Amino acid sequence: MYVGNADSGGGTRSGPPSEILRALRDAVAAAASGEEREAPLHALGLSSLSIVDGDGRDVVRLGEPLASGCDVLRRALDAGSARFELALAPPVTDDVSSPIALLLETLLYRADGLPAPSDFAEGWRRVGVVTGDASMCEPYRRLQHFAPQSVTVLVLGESGSGKEAVARAVHTLSARAGGPFVSVNVPAIPAGLLESELFGHARGAFTGAERDRRGLLEEASGGTIFFDEIGDLTSALQAKLLRALQEREIRRVGENRARAVDLRVVSATSRDLAKEVEAGRFREDLYYRLHVGIIALPPLRDRGRDILLLARHFLDRYAKEFGRGPLRFTPEAQPALLAHGWPGNVRELQNAVCQAAALAEPRGTVSAELLPGSVRRPARPSAVVGDYRSRVAAHRRRLVREALERSGGNRSRAAKDLGLSRQALLYLMKELGVTMARRP
Repeated sequence: MYVGNADSGGGTRSGPPSEILRALRDAVAAAASGEEREAPLHALGLSSLSIVDGDGRDVVRLGEPLASGCDVLRRALDAGSARFELALAPPVTDDVSSPIALLLETLLYRADGLPAPSDFAEGWRRVGVVTGDASMCEPYRRLQHFAPQSVTVLVLGESGSGKEAVARAVHTLSARAGGPFVSVNVPAIPAGLLESELFGHARGAFTGAERDRRGLLEEASGGTIFFDEIGDLTSALQAKLLRALQEREIRRVGENRARAVDLRVVSATSRDLAKEVEAGRFREDLYYRLHVGIIALPPLRDRGRDILLLARHFLDRYAKEFGRGPLRFTPEAQPALLAHGWPGNVRELQNAVCQAAALAEPRGTVSAELLPGSVRRPARPSAVVGDYRSRVAAHRRRLVREALERSGGNRSRAAKDLGLSRQALLYLMKELGVTMARRP
């Protein structure tokens, strides 16, 4: 731990050594850009360092979480017109805290890479969605507009991209938040049982129907019903659902009595419903009934900044769940996470981190070797034209080239544009075979 350095006159020179301050600066800058780097907190007598903006939102947090009631030194940071607050725990002497504060003020003033969480990121966090990537700004704007109104919402996105989380957010932010939220995973229910599950049945309607039973549409009355992968509904059920939505009433299987329902419908699909309509597999009238408020989610591979953000979120969750204590990714694991195409999106990332946390040593690190083989080994391009992975690689290659074009070949600016670290961008360029000479 730093206690002071001898000067040429035999006394002590106040303040931490410059190499420790440089290491701290680099760790703070890395944390703000989504990377993880060892911070020399122990050498400064610290266990925790955090910076919050003027609204109290986290900008950077390093070290152990602050325990409730622990002693903390707080200092104001002025960065031009912006104001921040620095928190150090445990409190350190002024000859340590002042150089740290000055260093961070300079960093905050000079660099635009330490932004406070944006409104959309904070808004998503309040409804349980972890994100910080700009690609999630437009979906949040639409969520804000659609949720309070009684419009039918259709969430589009690849499998595993978080469509149900968005559907729950629509419900949470609506006037129906106090009512039930009923989720229907259409492909998971056998087609022969789905009608009874949705509409309920009367006693004796079929073999095994020993009593009257409410369906999921009735259960959702007064709240929201969410149809996940609604494109998988059979034609017969599409017609019956359309009638129920138009008439606001349902009839249980084996019963003639109409029962009123008051519900809001949120649907999700990974299919192109317009093409399904053209192919005759989805009713056009139901399509227009559902295709009102559209929220399209980008795939995880296009949410560059979110990959490490989500990975650390899941790592913290599973470290706590498995009793592993604090865990962190090694520097080598991070490029592997960023370079993977994540065809399974957030669900695949969550499962990969769950495995790694289960394999990690208590209070240890998660190296690339603990990640699934599909993540740590870049996929080889397939020889089949149009193969899924080759198309994903082509898409990623195009994104990298476009960012390099916009930056005039400047790798640092291109990395920032993509929400990546410079190291991760170089890793991607090598993996994807992207080369570009820097312009003069």
